[in-house]
Amino acid sequence: MADRIRAGRRPPLWQLSLLCLGVLIFAGLIYAVGTRAILDQLRGLGWLAPLIAAPYFASYLLDSLGWWWVLRAETSAGGSPGVAPSPVRLFAIRAAGEAVNAITPTAYLGGEPVKAWLLRQRGIPLVLGLTAVLASKTALMLTQGVFVFLGVLLGLHRWQPGIPLWAVAGGGMALGALIFGLMIGAQRRGVFGFLLDLSRRVSGRDALLAAWESDLRALDGRLREFYGSRQRVFFVCCVCHLAGWVVGSLEVYLVLWLLGTPVDLVSAFIIEALSGVAKLAAVIVPGSLGVQEGGQVLIFAAFGLSVPLAVTFSLLRRGRELLWVGFGLSVLLQTQALAWLRQSRVPGAESRDSRRA
Repeated sequence: MADRIRAGRRPPLWQLSLLCLGVLIFAGLIYAVGTRAILDQLRGLGWLAPLIAAPYFASYLLDSLGWWWVLRAETSAGGSPGVAPSPVRLFAIRAAGEAVNAITPTAYLGGEPVKAWLLRQRGIPLVLGLTAVLASKTALMLTQGVFVFLGVLLGLHRWQPGIPLWAVAGGGMALGALIFGLMIGAQRRGVFGFLLDLSRRVSGRDALLAAWESDLRALDGRLREFYGSRQRVFFVCCVCHLAGWVVGSLEVYLVLWLLGTPVDLVSAFIIEALSGVAKLAAVIVPGSLGVQEGGQVLIFAAFGLSVPLAVTFSLLRRGRELLWVGFGLSVLLQTQALAWLRQSRVPGAESRDSRRA
């Protein structure tokens, strides 16, 4: 059985293939540009290089604040024995979950249960924690759509394409309203109960699924109550996440300014919005490796910026991502270690007491 468990944990062949393809694209871009051209770009950073992390740090803090706002409302309304952690603590918990999202090809959803598990370690019931996690993730995805939509509109206005701007705006708003309705409507109608019933019909594992039924039904009920009675809380969460996306675009402005090729704030906004599209287009590739860099080259070319500059910017962004992933994994490892120590402390105490007796 141990061999089967270890075999089940191996990544599927298609994931490894996509990872290898991404590595090849990434290496090919660096080879085509040349390490000397990249190093020449990097020399322009100077001693102000640590400032590159500031916009993303501020964006991360705003996202954590939006999540905290939802979690505080849920713990108050749900009569939770635990208290919502501070925004600073949630910052660390969110980093742990996002680190899992970044290194696993799960469409940036694999780290969400990790966040709920870490909240449970701090006394927040699993259902309440998952409700806050899902509501905040929904707000994050919806506001990213708004952010990308605004970036596309600004780009079309600047490039003056043959498509009428009003037609794009109207179509985008209609599509956004449809996506918003589907996401919120599915959660209000009990998406997890539906998936549970569907899994029963397909798999036939009633005994296994029965163990999850009460929690999933309770989660559907909490989500239904949240979207039905706490619209203002959800709106504040959306405002925080949208502000986080906008502040994150300052990273483009700051990095290009430090590299000696400044752009205006509107251009930085558009580049960041389109970069999000390039990253989402490769969610099945671990870390979007290679595809994200290739998309960055195309976006920079549309603004008349050089390929070496695009690759250098991508490498700096990768460095920043690795920094945050490392921080998130350290939080996760520390939390697991502390949980293990708490569990192992009790038997030790009992054995000492028995020896004293």
